[in-house]
Amino acid sequence: MSLIYAIKRENIKFLIIDLMLILLCSSGAVVLTEFSINNSRIIRLHAISFVLLNITYLIPLYLFQAYRVIWHYSSSRDYYRLASAQVLGFLIEVAVSYTMLPYPIITHITSFFLIAASTLTYRLILRELSMDSSDMRLRLLLQSLSGNKKLYKSPKILIVGAGEAGRILFSEYAKRGMGETVFGFVDDDPTKIGKLLNGKRIISSIEHVMHVVNRFDISEIVIAMPSVKLDRIYRVISLVRDSDKEIPIKILPHITKPFETTLAPELREIGISDLIDRDEVSIDISSIESHFIDRIVMITGAGGSIGSELCKQLLKFRLKKLIAIGRGEHSIYSLNKMIDEYINYLEYKPEVEYKIANVTDFHGMDALFAQFKPDIVFHTAAHKHVPLMESNVSEAFYNNVIGTRNLLELSLQYGAKEFVLISTDKAVSPVNVMGVTKRIAEVITLYYCWERNLAASIVRFGNVIDSRDSVIPLFREQIERGGPVTITHPDMSRYFMSIPEAALLVINAVAYMKGGEIFVLDMGEQYKIEEIARNLIRLYGYEPDKDIRIKYTGLRPGEKLFEELFYESEKFQRTRNEKIFVVNADRTSCPKEEIEKILQYSFSDILRLGTDGIRETLRRITPENRDAASNV
Repeated sequence: MSLIYAIKRENIKFLIIDLMLILLCSSGAVVLTEFSINNSRIIRLHAISFVLLNITYLIPLYLFQAYRVIWHYSSSRDYYRLASAQVLGFLIEVAVSYTMLPYPIITHITSFFLIAASTLTYRLILRELSMDSSDMRLRLLLQSLSGNKKLYKSPKILIVGAGEAGRILFSEYAKRGMGETVFGFVDDDPTKIGKLLNGKRIISSIEHVMHVVNRFDISEIVIAMPSVKLDRIYRVISLVRDSDKEIPIKILPHITKPFETTLAPELREIGISDLIDRDEVSIDISSIESHFIDRIVMITGAGGSIGSELCKQLLKFRLKKLIAIGRGEHSIYSLNKMIDEYINYLEYKPEVEYKIANVTDFHGMDALFAQFKPDIVFHTAAHKHVPLMESNVSEAFYNNVIGTRNLLELSLQYGAKEFVLISTDKAVSPVNVMGVTKRIAEVITLYYCWERNLAASIVRFGNVIDSRDSVIPLFREQIERGGPVTITHPDMSRYFMSIPEAALLVINAVAYMKGGEIFVLDMGEQYKIEEIARNLIRLYGYEPDKDIRIKYTGLRPGEKLFEELFYESEKFQRTRNEKIFVVNADRTSCPKEEIEKILQYSFSDILRLGTDGIRETLRRITPENRDAASNV
């Protein structure tokens, strides 16, 4: 009874149809194979008993979760699941039959093929009808929005790369009723040209991509070559941009490789992160899955670049609940919209709560901790803009330091199992207010671990490309206006990492934490800001210094020419993931008395200190870099 209830709750429609097909097909199998029996009464008895025997098919279908599948979004894996369940049902049926009702094996085989063919066929028909319906609704919606009497003309997509990634990507399009929008493929393997991949032609080599675009009126290009070297990506971009600056180019980034079953939502416009030569990132998926499964995770700063990507990536690891907290209404609204769309691609859908709150409001955060009692807290909320914080010292201190203190205290009070502070390379030998406040946040986090027994750790890394506070969005605006592109100094260099790469490595680092560690992500080499600017100009199809001018403006307050990821006193080693280092922090660098003073500060205390008093406090609490902090 509980089995039937469970199936009914999940999908009663499929149960009823399956049952009807089993009745029809198994009865038909008896009639077809037991034709030598002339007595109709005996045939009826045989049919009834055989039908009852075949109902055992329902048990494997349930056990293999066939009734949980959304069939109009199904993939080949779902059909393998269905086939496996039916094979198991067939084996059970044969085993039971030969102890109770010894039918000839031909009867069982006939029944199996009839049932398998019918259940598969009606699911395929349902999927196709759903796709056609969804596609038509989309077209009609676009038609009504545009006011055009003609049906909306679908885009023509050309996929560059006819390998495994290209095949899976086309399958993703097809599952969502967009298969007809993909016109075909181009690929550099001469043995593939002219052949069909999932019914779509591999038209030519990549060298002739623009001939294909112009001849067949292609409206969008998608690069699906996540494992190739950077120079091949450059080649595709240059071929397209030299001929057509306007055609959209999207890319399937290599960071999605561990999740090849959900490629479509990872597609994005090609950007500077795709033109920085970084090694492919791998992550320890088994450690991550076992660490996060069935956990309640809270993320502060969830509307920011890293916070929102953490939300997105964590959804893949079967959380129990995700609580996304942000200060800005618009950023949380945008996150909600993005997650609502993205979560449809995932088989397992955890509950997500969106909350507008400020980490400096202790009582407001207290209410959220009391309501949700998170197992893991990611603290990404911070003021990060270096020059702006130089003239807003009180706010930088209150938000970055006191906000961190509030979350540490509440994590301790409500029994959070882990607390993770997202830090920055600017916290190493800081020469600006933002960097020093983040360093103090690191020190306070370690204090709560060592003195208060909270399992707290830190993940430190450099700049992420295309974050709201990075230089890349500014460069984009300047290029789109026609220039000039402004750079503070020709020798300024920074570490760069893509947002998905940083988020996944942060999640991987947390899977290794025990408490008290400083994890540092391997950022690779530092890149000159000028080189980044020139590459971005070329990405738009322009020539630096010819079409778009580069202008030097001088260093701003609090800026350094280069950043560091470690203090000289910090001893580090690699973890199981070679892209993640771990530092065993020095307890003597934690000035206990000064920290305990800060833990008592209220906002009015900070205001009374004034700018000079805060700067002096910042210098006192960072003794390992007094010389650097003296510039604050």
